[in-house]
Amino acid sequence: MKNKEEAIKACIQEITGVLPTIRHGFISDEKIHVRPYRIKTILLLASSYDFFLLEEEGRLQKLFQSISSLEGIVQYPEITHVETGDQCIEFLQSNAYDILIVFNTPEGVSFPSFSKIIKETHSTLPIVLLANNTVDLANIQKADTTHSIDYLFTWNGDGKILVAIVQLLEDKRNIHSQIPVEEPSTILLIEDSIQYYSSYITMIYEELWKYTDYLMKENIDRIQKTRRYQRIPFVVHTTTFDEAKEVYENFKDGLLCIISDNHQSEKTKEGSSTGFEFVNMVRKQQPTLPIILQSSEPIDKKQILPENVQFILKSSPHLAKTIKKFIDTSFGPKIISLKDKSTGKTYILQTLDDFQKALLSINGETLKETARSHQFSTWLKTLRELDLANRIYLIESTELDPKQLQENLLEVFEEYHYSLNQISISNFTRHGTEPQAKIIRIGGGALGGKARGLAFLAKILSKYITPEMFADLKITIPRTIVLSTDIFDAFLEQNDIVNPSLFELSDKRIAAAFMKGNLPATIIGDLRSFVRNTRKPLIIRSSGVLEDSMLQPFAGIYASVLLPNESWETDLRFQEVVNAIKYVYASTYFEKARTYLKSTPKHIGDEKMAVIIQEVVGRKHQHYFYPAISGVAKSYNHYPAGPCSPEDGIVYLALGLGKAIVDGGPSYCFCPSRPKAPLCGTPKDFMRYAQSSFYAVNLDALYSMYKKSEESALIQLDIEISKKHGILEHVASTYSPRDDQLYPGIGEEGTPIVNFGSIIEYDSLPLAKAIKLLLRISEIALGYPVEIEFAVTLPVKKNDTAELVILQIRNMMPQSQKCTVDLNKYNQENIICYSENALGNGKIEKISDIIYVKPDTFDMKNTPRIVSQLRQLNTTLMDTDTPYILIGAGRWGSADPWLGIPVIWSDIAGAKVIIETPVEGKTIEPSQGSHFFHDMISSQVGYIIVSKKESKLNWEYIKSLPIITELEDVAHVRTKDTLEIRLDGIQRKAVILKKQ
Repeated sequence: MKNKEEAIKACIQEITGVLPTIRHGFISDEKIHVRPYRIKTILLLASSYDFFLLEEEGRLQKLFQSISSLEGIVQYPEITHVETGDQCIEFLQSNAYDILIVFNTPEGVSFPSFSKIIKETHSTLPIVLLANNTVDLANIQKADTTHSIDYLFTWNGDGKILVAIVQLLEDKRNIHSQIPVEEPSTILLIEDSIQYYSSYITMIYEELWKYTDYLMKENIDRIQKTRRYQRIPFVVHTTTFDEAKEVYENFKDGLLCIISDNHQSEKTKEGSSTGFEFVNMVRKQQPTLPIILQSSEPIDKKQILPENVQFILKSSPHLAKTIKKFIDTSFGPKIISLKDKSTGKTYILQTLDDFQKALLSINGETLKETARSHQFSTWLKTLRELDLANRIYLIESTELDPKQLQENLLEVFEEYHYSLNQISISNFTRHGTEPQAKIIRIGGGALGGKARGLAFLAKILSKYITPEMFADLKITIPRTIVLSTDIFDAFLEQNDIVNPSLFELSDKRIAAAFMKGNLPATIIGDLRSFVRNTRKPLIIRSSGVLEDSMLQPFAGIYASVLLPNESWETDLRFQEVVNAIKYVYASTYFEKARTYLKSTPKHIGDEKMAVIIQEVVGRKHQHYFYPAISGVAKSYNHYPAGPCSPEDGIVYLALGLGKAIVDGGPSYCFCPSRPKAPLCGTPKDFMRYAQSSFYAVNLDALYSMYKKSEESALIQLDIEISKKHGILEHVASTYSPRDDQLYPGIGEEGTPIVNFGSIIEYDSLPLAKAIKLLLRISEIALGYPVEIEFAVTLPVKKNDTAELVILQIRNMMPQSQKCTVDLNKYNQENIICYSENALGNGKIEKISDIIYVKPDTFDMKNTPRIVSQLRQLNTTLMDTDTPYILIGAGRWGSADPWLGIPVIWSDIAGAKVIIETPVEGKTIEPSQGSHFFHDMISSQVGYIIVSKKESKLNWEYIKSLPIITELEDVAHVRTKDTLEIRLDGIQRKAVILKKQ
């Protein structure tokens, strides 16, 4: 947007002194229409980042094109993006649009009042609301008494839903404009749950797109392709059975299949099964029509499901697979297999050309037997060759001798003419030599969360950052290949791994099952080509469509695998990459991921896994490989110190690979806006927390892939080793006990301390300035606080340039409404907990359960066993959807068990408030472990730190509560009434109160 770009340009000029020239691309294409009504123009109201989630670097355009697999047949719509409600109204006043789509209600826009205002002047304009939060959508739906919002959908992490929405609205109009002599083919969906119909509609259209691709890949001319496309089934969605009955009566002769819910919430009395009744009614009239009934509850034992009606529970892990298979089967047979009785030869018919060739040589008796069962005409209907199917049906229905049957069928085919025009498009070129191609896609599916973020960063860098801004520092991204989600889908389908018994297996056995599978043959050559051309260490990372999204970040939930990639044997390195990809795929179904999903409104069937193959940033040092610096930068700091404000952000640096920072280990922190402001106290204070070891890739760990994890090729080294590699002198200072000072570089006397002094305090590299700029412009572009992971390589030769390589970006949290909490108005006797160092904002209600680590017997040496006890209680409470408050000593989520309790997020995912209490005799800084805290912040969990000063925790009251479950180190208690929890995000204060 113009105002946003002006802000970014001003920011760049302020920080670098350079006024950038912004380059813009454009898309222009004309397509013809094949159905009467087409959505040509879309007005999309969304933040820049939300728009990027949908758009994915031009992928929407490709999706709109690929649904027909046909250049020049289908016109895809033009999308105009606005970011505020005022801009939306302004654009509507001056331009004509076919549809308004709102993705995640922007700040200052309130539904449904906003949609009512639009409808007052644009009564026929369809308004669609697409959002992450299903609870908010349900509330908006209830409040929309005037029905000003035409459709509400939930976002499931894939831009395909936007294409599905457009097609659904087009189908709604076009089904009544179909050619009069043909009954429109129709798929009927009956579902009132926003979450489920959003998933189902996307599933249905995904299968329709695959079906369309199947229809269009044959060597037929343009006119025939157009006719086939025109006959593709319509999708009709209803939310009530009254609407469904009307649709059925109008289109029953062309119905392809029915997908129906069994109950309609708030529309039928409890216990009634309207879906069951509707299915019975349809089955009496059409005994062979494909029908699937799905429900949140098992079917009543007293009810007998009609014959040939499928039933599946919505909670089934196979829901998506079952629905997709049902739809695909409903289209009809795509292949006919004929075995010649006289020769034994088998004929496979997939195309009209196959059919015509078979007719010239197949045995007449075989042909007659197949025709008698109408297999040919049924198959031709699947091809949407309705005219041809009808004519052949008449031939099949006539008693003819084999020779005459053959002649009549061949006569029909004399009317057809063919031409080949098949184009294969791939973003990956095996012989590509372009050095600027940093991100390469294999496949046509979604990129997934991490890859989307990386692509977003690439766009930011190419659009706004120029070499003259930082002469001594090159800013870039690592060379990356993304295997898109369609490859994951193909892998699962090809190997049939996801079965009912899979979820009963341990993670190791799930991984073993995936290892036995084969990757799709179509990508093997591309992968081998990539591996052949790189011998740098590789990181194979997950990039699920749900990962790093705003409300469900999934950070650290799925697996990553680090490979040394050092061998000269290409085959061996290639097999390691293949195994790593399959292991990442398997982690989608590991216990950690399944547990985490329970804390979100998503279902395991919603996740689709893309995989990132990325060159590790760094340099080779004898047997090791690592960057000089790794870092995590945040544009908002929840724990500001000294003169720094929360909006100034914070940066964490470490020597070597970034595992130490991600796990909450020792690192150096500074404020990017005030890099020289001390945040760690005196040099002597900092020494206690300074980095003493670092992580590197062990290049000799080639054959240690049996562990199948990111750590299998990692090694932890003493910082003295980096001194031998010539790295330590650039990132360390020497502590002089004589004057309690740190001096840049390594001196002969004193202790080396990793504090990046020459870089941060003395500006030997403009790292602080570059990070500040990236944080600022990314936050402006996204509209939210951001977190960036990066690595830095230092120059080896005199004329070399240092490189700042951006590895990942994600939103820290959504902008919540401001909530002022006046803690002084409460009765002091009702206060259970009070703190002036809290994270979070707003009011948390409906909590009466507390899990606490017993303070009287707590010992740091027992923290590993405490994790398993917490996991046990967390699972029990999450199974009953019971939120709770978690209380314990030390740093939550720390990788070091001597600093706190080393839980991962899935161990405590049901907690809505976490209280960190002090450890006797230790001063432990609040944890900033990236994965744990990103999940906590994005899940909007309150985090309260109870220190000895200006804090209160009423242990006497907590210990007096009735015990529900007591374990060796942990107790679960429950209050009689729910507690009142308030967090003031402005003043960072919090209070937990008993009911008065």
